[in-house]
Amino acid sequence: MSYEHPTHEELVRDALEGLMSNLSEDCWCAYWMHDLEFTLWEAMMTGKTNLGFGVRDCDLVRLKSLHKLAAGWWIWPKDEESKRFVTTEEWQLIFANHAATKTSTLSPVDSPRS
Repeated sequence: MSYEHPTHEELVRDALEGLMSNLSEDCWCAYWMHDLEFTLWEAMMTGKTNLGFGVRDCDLVRLKSLHKLAAGWWIWPKDEESKRFVTTEEWQLIFANHAATKTSTLSPVDSPRS
């Protein structure tokens, strides 16, 4: 991100990353909990708030809004040293692959709850 003149897109992505990281800290006392991106996505899609120490409905609304504005999602792959931003299209493929190996009941193209 250009810190002297950040673009709107950079600011939105940064806000999304910050919210995801803060929820990880608040709910699991971890900077970035293992599989956080999948856990928060499913919470946003289902409205499930009884995670860790609890996710608030307003946090899920903010996640949904920032995800839509950013047109993507933050991930931290196990084999990488840091997190990175991926487009929604890329995320849907990643989520589909993850869901195929897990017992998730969500489709990668389901819309987050309104």
